[in-house]
Amino acid sequence: MWQELEDADRARRLVGLEHRLKARDRVEAKVSEEMRVKGRTADEALAAITDKTRYTFVYASDSYRPGVRADIERLWASGWVEIELRDFREAPVRLGVVSVWREPESGDLVEVQFHTRLSYSARERSFPLYARLREPGTSDAERADLLALHRAIYWCGPAPVSSPRPGAAAERVTYYAIIDALGSGDEPVGVLRRIVHRGGQRDEAFGHDLAWRHTFLLYSAERGCLDNKLRQISGGDADDIVQRIRGRWPTPPSATQAFKLTL
Repeated sequence: MWQELEDADRARRLVGLEHRLKARDRVEAKVSEEMRVKGRTADEALAAITDKTRYTFVYASDSYRPGVRADIERLWASGWVEIELRDFREAPVRLGVVSVWREPESGDLVEVQFHTRLSYSARERSFPLYARLREPGTSDAERADLLALHRAIYWCGPAPVSSPRPGAAAERVTYYAIIDALGSGDEPVGVLRRIVHRGGQRDEAFGHDLAWRHTFLLYSAERGCLDNKLRQISGGDADDIVQRIRGRWPTPPSATQAFKLTL
């Protein structure tokens, strides 16, 4: 079917077919993080991953809008169900259009990206930086440098404030509620925070192991992953989510429970 889609319009290309399946270690990392941060079972976590299989269309800039629309209509006509579509073209960081579809026969989720040649090139060039950002062993200082390089590749708007300005507080913490398709409406299923300080920055999520630990979920969302919606919240709201998670474990999980939660 995908070959037929590509043949339907030779003015654009279907690229990266050799990478259409997410690497096993990345799937395992996502499952582990879903289990720790949200308390999901392994099966629930696996089913919620939207980009285990990915396809990418690349268009010339002058044919981008009509090309994307035509390919979306072709997917509809083939029986695919559109789950979500987000247009990142007007964001300061240009990521094209990212969508998630349900395959009509298997019911599996599949990610489809629609890029211009420029946005696809930027995505490919920035991938090594993203790979380092998501690693727990990367230092706070290196993360700040990696984010600056990432913005240099992507950024099309005014320069953001990525670190405390001279005279500002030594540390700034921004909290986000995590919302996903398995939750109830806009009810948060987890919480994470971004800590920016004079020496760098880091992201942490409070998990069902009752600890704040490194997370890559915010980096993934900023890169266009649609697994989660992240809503900025206050510190008080974040504490409410933390206390609700703690309420599920009146005492810290045993070593066996903690191991199962982080598999």
